[in-house]
Amino acid sequence: MISVIIPTYNRTKLLMERAIPSLLAQTTPGWEWECLVVGDGTEQETVTEMESLISWDKRFRFWNLPHYDYPEGQAAWGLYGLTALNFGLDNAYGTWISVLNDDDEYSPDNFEVLLAETRRTGADFVYGMSDTWKDGRSTGQLYGKFPPGDGSVTQGSYLYRRTLSYRYRHDCYDRGRNGDADMWIRMREDGVRFAFIPQVVHHYHRNYP
Repeated sequence: MISVIIPTYNRTKLLMERAIPSLLAQTTPGWEWECLVVGDGTEQETVTEMESLISWDKRFRFWNLPHYDYPEGQAAWGLYGLTALNFGLDNAYGTWISVLNDDDEYSPDNFEVLLAETRRTGADFVYGMSDTWKDGRSTGQLYGKFPPGDGSVTQGSYLYRRTLSYRYRHDCYDRGRNGDADMWIRMREDGVRFAFIPQVVHHYHRNYP
């Protein structure tokens, strides 16, 4: 089973009309998934929509944590959602972990492509590429390259084994890295087996200039 973790904060429309539909559209035959949506003190609209969703689709679970006290300004950017992500990791049941931002979307064959690569390579962490969208249009910019690190892996483009048991760390800036890049680099330094496939499996919607 794949455990999908979606941290969310005040993006109800994008969560319900972009991120979650892209999960429901996956083409993977024969694979089960669960989805853990974890609010970071998100708005009541998100709570209401998620309560409605889980009332008829038991693959979804939802929590709304107290909003984390982030630093002010740009210093918070690489820390957003880390507490919600760690909570999701602590409550996941699947063999594989995938993380999707609440304003992004999977390609329909995301799971199919990445699972095939795990079988082919035996790697513990498999990732592909993301294309970038801005204001509803593709920018032509691509993310995804080897080795894994800052700017080379995006949330939504990977699967990794839950048994790796890594956590996001709020002291990542002490090492000069954002929270997600810090995790990938620590994994690589510890000898985790990575595999990269040069195929777009995720659509990254950029919401900054």
